[in-house]
Amino acid sequence: MTINASCFALVALAGCAAIPKPLAPATASPFTIATLGIHRAEMIAALEHYEQAGDFPIDPKTSYPVSEFRDERGVRCPMAELIYQSGHGDLVDAVVHTNNKLRLADVHSGPLYDWMLDSGLTVQEIAMVQGALQLDVNNRFPRQLVIAATNARIHGRLEVAVQALRTATPYSLAEAAAKLPHGALVAAR
Repeated sequence: MTINASCFALVALAGCAAIPKPLAPATASPFTIATLGIHRAEMIAALEHYEQAGDFPIDPKTSYPVSEFRDERGVRCPMAELIYQSGHGDLVDAVVHTNNKLRLADVHSGPLYDWMLDSGLTVQEIAMVQGALQLDVNNRFPRQLVIAATNARIHGRLEVAVQALRTATPYSLAEAAAKLPHGALVAAR
């Protein structure tokens, strides 16, 4: 299987749109691409650590995983964890206080959007990572079995996301650089 085919296969498994062909960002400097690459590598490493730790937000009433930025125990969703690990806990706190179930794909301006542009991830990739916790829970089975099964599905989705992010890096960096405002340079963290 070619790199392009395996890249698209991984993304399809994750339930995300296909990764676009590389763009030629006329305004992106080598510094911008390199800095986005560093940020992206940090995001991938943090996501892999998050998946391996296996502590996901849960609904306190059911103990089922829940897709929200931060649960009552203080456990963050995958994207909130990446934002927090990048030194922007203030952004996580702001989301928790305004809309704890915010979908990042719906954010198109402001400091959170600026963080997304600076992360080295595309909006589609961010949606894929955040979507790992969106599950339909089947309550017909014993509760502990449902919890174990949903946690296993989350682990699997996050593992696929990590692999998809690694595979798509050249394409995604070009896309991320092209989305930056004209002439913008990415800030070092």
